[in-house]
Amino acid sequence: MKNQRILILAIATATVLFLSNILNFTVSTSRFNSSYPASVCPPNTAGLSTAISLTSPKTLVRKTGTSSMQTSEVGIRRFAVAAQSAVIEAGVITPVAWQVRTGVWAGAVPCSAPVASQWFVGATADITSKGSLNVVNSGLGRALVEIKLFTENGAITPRTISLKPNTFTSISLASLAPGSKQIAIHLLPRSGRVNGFVIDERGKGLKALGGDIVNSTGEPIKKLQIPAIPQQTGRRGSTPHTLRLLVPGDVDARITAVIKSTDGTFAPAGIDGRVIAHKKVIEIPLDVTMESGKFALHISSDQPILGSVFSQTLVKGKRDFVWSTAAEDLTEYTLATTGLAPTLVFTGTGIKVNLELTYTNGKTKTIKIAAEDIATYVVPDSVRAVSFSAISSGTSGAALIASKSGYGYIPLNAGSVLAKSSVPASNIRVLNP
Repeated sequence: MKNQRILILAIATATVLFLSNILNFTVSTSRFNSSYPASVCPPNTAGLSTAISLTSPKTLVRKTGTSSMQTSEVGIRRFAVAAQSAVIEAGVITPVAWQVRTGVWAGAVPCSAPVASQWFVGATADITSKGSLNVVNSGLGRALVEIKLFTENGAITPRTISLKPNTFTSISLASLAPGSKQIAIHLLPRSGRVNGFVIDERGKGLKALGGDIVNSTGEPIKKLQIPAIPQQTGRRGSTPHTLRLLVPGDVDARITAVIKSTDGTFAPAGIDGRVIAHKKVIEIPLDVTMESGKFALHISSDQPILGSVFSQTLVKGKRDFVWSTAAEDLTEYTLATTGLAPTLVFTGTGIKVNLELTYTNGKTKTIKIAAEDIATYVVPDSVRAVSFSAISSGTSGAALIASKSGYGYIPLNAGSVLAKSSVPASNIRVLNP
């Protein structure tokens, strides 16, 4: 019996030793950091005035054009930028940049984190063009950016530019596509922390013809929603609109379109069922009259497509124009509205969204939006932030902003989304394999 116990113990010990030698168990833990990347605002170029709407004077900001990456508190809720581009640590808040050429035109754009691809469907490069493509590299390393252009005649040979760390460059649109009346731009960063901004400014001799900032969109998709197209009527009739489309793929697209407004829902003449040639920028007159003052355009295509609407405007006796671009599905985020008082427009089927308004005195108020096809809400002057939540599927939105100098438009897209990065962990096997 004693010998049997010794034998069993020896066999068990040998088995444990054998298994420990042939099996290798590694215990690892994964750790992550979650943060919102800093948002980049458009640079303030010669002759422009730029004001950035924020929600807190303690927001951290720095500027490009210096060797320092040190941030400091902005100290105010509406930050005026004299030169260069502002890089803002705004977290879940999306700041809005309002740019003005005093008495000539105005435009708006959300400050946003760098992305891997930007499309700009809008602007012109003909003899009237005074516009520019402004590219910002807010990172610590040199940036390499590829610029692809499409015109009414087709694609143009791509151009590549290089930017030093923490700088921006301004390229005239007329030099990118000389003489082209209809253009679309695809910005593809190959390295660096890059943001692009397009200014469409026009003039004929000494006469100013207005201007706007063309907001960027994401990748081409088969269903576009342009939520807010301003419609103004007067003694001379309604202000005109033009739909601009681009099919960047290798196959022509067949489209259908629906206009949605509080005046009704219908298919616009001359668009529904039309075939759009690929790789060419196409324009279609949009002859509609809406007493409601604004409407949404929904486009469905059998091929991925990009689009925007050009509208002439008249605000307080000042003629201007605005580019209404496609918007993504609305997500939960907070939009800074200090000094803007925008008109929010939502579109979709079965629209539901909650708005939490934060006033300058710190008080809050919740507004529940529920409608079919289209809904609007005018944000009071005293509101410094609007948070979106409880959003129904398929709902998108945009904001229209009016001032003495002109008209502005922004899609209600979050400027910065939560990003997750892994934290390096030490492992003794690195030193002792």
